[in-house]
Amino acid sequence: MEAGYNRYISIDRFDVARASVAYENASAMGRYRYRETNVGVRIVFAKSSRLFEAFGQATEMGDVGAVIEFDDRVVVEGLQALKPRAGDMVTIRYLEAGRTVGGRVIESDLKSSPALVEIEYARLTSIADIGAGSPLPTEPIRFTIVGQEDEIQTLDLVGRRFYHFFELLEGVRALTNAAGSQRVEPVYAPPPVLDQLRIASPAVLLIQLATELVELIPWALAAGALSKAWQFPEKRKTWYEGTGQKKQIELMDLEKELNQLELENRRQEAQLKQEMTDRVRAAFPEAELTDDEIAERVDEHVLPHLRALGRTGVTEIEAGEEGADGAASPSESDDA
Repeated sequence: MEAGYNRYISIDRFDVARASVAYENASAMGRYRYRETNVGVRIVFAKSSRLFEAFGQATEMGDVGAVIEFDDRVVVEGLQALKPRAGDMVTIRYLEAGRTVGGRVIESDLKSSPALVEIEYARLTSIADIGAGSPLPTEPIRFTIVGQEDEIQTLDLVGRRFYHFFELLEGVRALTNAAGSQRVEPVYAPPPVLDQLRIASPAVLLIQLATELVELIPWALAAGALSKAWQFPEKRKTWYEGTGQKKQIELMDLEKELNQLELENRRQEAQLKQEMTDRVRAAFPEAELTDDEIAERVDEHVLPHLRALGRTGVTEIEAGEEGADGAASPSESDDA
């Protein structure tokens, strides 16, 4: 709780593909917030050889589970007689969405008014699938990751580039979902799906995703941030290598270059944050996110991965819609 999280799920249940926000790779635990909602449910409790059916309202819901309220006297009396305990299996039917999911009880408070039961799903379930938002349409987008000319593409380098590129998309998806959830008719960006992958430099990826994710990123400004992220460690390397042999005036010049580069990098990132804020406002005019909240999400989920991509030598990321027929070139089909 001191870290600001109010929901935890164990790593063995951690399914990134179903999460609605970036999972913030800060520890071995996934953290998920519930959002307020009001969805009718029919829930069947299985206890030993007994089955008990109850109707209630899901008042809080997330990818990991839900909090169900029961206010009907007969239902509450039935639950008190059943005495559901942590670990008891349940089946939940979301009535408006027509979606059924399995899960288990993790906590119950049948003395409160209304009675409360918290359910944990058997696996992460997209809140869009159970009526908390309409999935945004997706289409194939071709990404080209352009890097420094590397004679040797080590697995470490390729792996880090792909990891941070995918995390970049997840970060923008988190921002999209935060803004989209505040519309009168909430929307949700489904998890991207990789259709094709070519590892050879430049790397080419064909990904099915909501176009809003692509449109929120100013790719030209991102290229500038990538370039600065690459230059800074290179200058640092020059600074440290052979320091003892350099003349004082050379060291002073290098220090000035580093300071100037850092100032330019800050300006570039500030410009990128402002542009992304403007694009969020244009794409989701109903969103009540403040500029500071948008900037915070960019700082947490976007900029760190752009910097990391730059440090691996990525100089540009090109994004464009796939052709109408969606056909890949022979070389891409061979390498995918």
